[in-house]
Amino acid sequence: MHETHLVKNILKYLEEEEKVSSRKIRKIYIALSEFGGISREHFLEHYRQESLGSRWNNLDIEFKKRIFGPELEITRIDFNPLN
Repeated sequence: MHETHLVKNILKYLEEEEKVSSRKIRKIYIALSEFGGISREHFLEHYRQESLGSRWNNLDIEFKKRIFGPELEITRIDFNPLN
């Protein structure tokens, strides 16, 4: 499934971003194309399955619809503040 592979790559990306920043991710922002094949609900269904048991299982995700552009794009990542 395209979405399962996509979510697995997103989780790998989040892991790398945490390693580079040395901070935990608290929220990601995702833009979905109006003309793409992925809906918010469909993405979340696959995300919940693939992230189950991981530290990103309850990650806050904010979605935005775009008329044009990539099917799915992570547009921003918020990290926990440094202590």
